[in-house]
Amino acid sequence: MKDFMLCSLRYLVFSLLMVCMALPPVFAQEDIGTLKKGIVKITSEFSNGRKIGTGFIAAKGKKYLYIVTASHVVEGDIEAPKSIQVLFFSHQEEAFPAKIVKKEGGDPRGLALLKVQGDLPNDVQMLSWDTQTRVKGGEEIHLIGFPRIGGNDWAVTKGTLSGFDGPVLKFSGGAAEGNSGGPVLYHGQVVGVVMEVTGQFGNAKPAQIAKFTVENWPGYPRVALSPNASEDPGSNSTGVVSSPPPQAGMAVLVIESTPDKAQVFVDDEYIGNTGPGPVVVRDLEPDEYEVMVSKDGFRSWTRTFDLRAGEQRTLQATLQEGGSLGVAGVWKNPSEPTISYVLTQQGNHVTMTEVTTNLLGTVVTAQGEGQLQGHQLEMIYRTALGTMGQSTTTLSDDGQRLIGAFQDFSNMVPVAISLMRTGETPPAFSPPGSGAFNSIQNFGQ
Repeated sequence: MKDFMLCSLRYLVFSLLMVCMALPPVFAQEDIGTLKKGIVKITSEFSNGRKIGTGFIAAKGKKYLYIVTASHVVEGDIEAPKSIQVLFFSHQEEAFPAKIVKKEGGDPRGLALLKVQGDLPNDVQMLSWDTQTRVKGGEEIHLIGFPRIGGNDWAVTKGTLSGFDGPVLKFSGGAAEGNSGGPVLYHGQVVGVVMEVTGQFGNAKPAQIAKFTVENWPGYPRVALSPNASEDPGSNSTGVVSSPPPQAGMAVLVIESTPDKAQVFVDDEYIGNTGPGPVVVRDLEPDEYEVMVSKDGFRSWTRTFDLRAGEQRTLQATLQEGGSLGVAGVWKNPSEPTISYVLTQQGNHVTMTEVTTNLLGTVVTAQGEGQLQGHQLEMIYRTALGTMGQSTTTLSDDGQRLIGAFQDFSNMVPVAISLMRTGETPPAFSPPGSGAFNSIQNFGQ
């Protein structure tokens, strides 16, 4: 009898252990508290009322915190908001004014990027994107936000991922008005951004699309400050300079150029000219900086990086002759002569309009935008049929070819692409919002 009871007890303990191992991981209370420090309450004031929504901290720049939310949270029906206020979890006694960096205006499922500066709380948290998880459906998620009906501030609720509906990530449970713009959290990371709640289901922008979109908008810090940032931010070289050490906790930056006599700018502020020696900037606070070196007749050289306390870094800027790299114009794949890609460029920001010529005329079939960094062009696009994807191409040295690959987010299968600059004048085509464009878009939906 004693042996039987001992065996039964062992079996019970083993069974409980197996059940615990099979349960999905849950957040500890301290994890929830940490996540709340990365989530903010957004209040937009209009002449006829206010909107309350959710946002989360996606990046820390030199002077600002960058917050992702849904565009309709900061967008009125007929007017811009009079003010946008952001409230932090660890500093709820005072709201901070926010400015819109960029938004997908007029899109009910669009994103917005805000920036906030001032005497901000020291313990805010950046939330991490999860663009690798393959959603199958049934995954348990958490939402933290500000539901206006029956909820409270920083309310934590649970839900379940349903799967993808085209470029939309659907989930059930846990969301209400006021959760818009907040993160969909899976294992503590952002797999989507809440766009809208319809009945029992919510719609979210998948992390793959949301992350690519906001990080390629002008004004977003190209290197987000993080305590876990890599030691090599991509500069040409590093080294120790033979100059007085920086003050305690400060950094030194040395900029050299080939050729010399080039202008040096740090965060858009003119510092001086190189030659016969380097430009030395001492006593810099540890933070993110952008350096640009320019000279007439040469392409500008830029780098964005982090400086750490006590660091002494040397940057060697090698300037290439010629004007600035540019991709503006009409591009075509010789094997598909009816399709043209019209690229426009402002600085490093590039927009793309894909047009197709057929018996119905010339209509827009896709749109995109992205950044040109050096010779590499990364873009995210949306087709008139409602699908979305991204492309990465490299500009040839002669500036006449774009070679790379694109992939649709629905299958993530890379497809090779090779475009040639045509020199053609951009054609007249049906713009977004026109009857021709909407007829194709409505057909796709």
